[in-house]
Amino acid sequence: MSEEAGPSQIPEDPQRRKSYSLRDEFHEATQTQKRHKVTDVSEIFQRPDAEEQKRLNKEYRALQSKADELKANLANATARDLAQALQKQALLFQNVKDTGIGTLDANLLRTNTENAMGLAKRFKIDGVTFDVDEFLIKMKGHLGLDRVELMDAEVNSDEEEEGAERQGRRGALGDWEKIGWMAARYYRRIPGAEFLYGPLQAEPKVRKVAQRRAKADIPLETRPIEVQNETASAKSRDEFTANVKTVMKTLARLDPDGEGVNFFRLVVNPDDFGQTVENCFYLSFLINQGQAGIYVKKDGEVMARSTIHEEIGEGGDQAKNQAVLEMDMETWEIAKGTFEITHSEIPHRDYAEIRIQSNSWYS
Repeated sequence: MSEEAGPSQIPEDPQRRKSYSLRDEFHEATQTQKRHKVTDVSEIFQRPDAEEQKRLNKEYRALQSKADELKANLANATARDLAQALQKQALLFQNVKDTGIGTLDANLLRTNTENAMGLAKRFKIDGVTFDVDEFLIKMKGHLGLDRVELMDAEVNSDEEEEGAERQGRRGALGDWEKIGWMAARYYRRIPGAEFLYGPLQAEPKVRKVAQRRAKADIPLETRPIEVQNETASAKSRDEFTANVKTVMKTLARLDPDGEGVNFFRLVVNPDDFGQTVENCFYLSFLINQGQAGIYVKKDGEVMARSTIHEEIGEGGDQAKNQAVLEMDMETWEIAKGTFEITHSEIPHRDYAEIRIQSNSWYS
């Protein structure tokens, strides 16, 4: 009689399979929310779809209402309900592109977190709950009080005498002698020598008597006079204004006709990543003041141009469209290689080392 080689066929427990599936579902639903990374530059300046925003707003408010109901009825809630709510929220978060919808997502995540904490506390309390009724039933059985009704049954004379004797020994409150012998099993033992720490001839350690000494008078602490360094703050403002003017002059030099210059050729400092980020900040300040602008060509190239000589419309305000450009170390390295940037168009800044004065007070 031959047997096929292979894994042993062990019947799978459906309850265990159910618990594992719930655990996996809850694990997937509670992972960190992520959005897809924008790779197309034109998507950065694309306005959100109004219909899509309206749909997300409606669905987020519906999920918030369900989360509030779950919080109000937490005693009947289950982990599966919370996992499904988190999974639906994760799917909606993939399409969030607006700060208003992001605020709704943050509020919903806070409510779901509070529900998760409440479920965890409830499970912990239920796991260590002491059932008083069950304890009293077992104690009643050991005392023999649950057999009192048997005394009313028809028994012969011998059994009546034996039952009367047992009832007399037991008393009205039951057979406590039986409970006493049950407890004595854990206390009746021969006393033995306890474990010794150290040799038998060890002498007790003499305690030293502490000598009290008079405390010396502590002199009062004197706080140094605070010096308001208005010169430093004024100097910082002057440096910021000078750097903004430098970026504006560089942009005007590279783009005298206002047609635009490559964004990365303008702001990238190939020798200093920190100053590259600072150049982006100074350029964004000019954009906010309406003295510069950014647009994307058809081929995807990001251009920066000066808008000082442009005329303002009838409304008196220029049209603005907010966008976010990512400048990390990887983008900085790619930009240097792609556009062959070997020197910085914006002059490199040499910052003086900040020295802490010895007479300053820092609280």
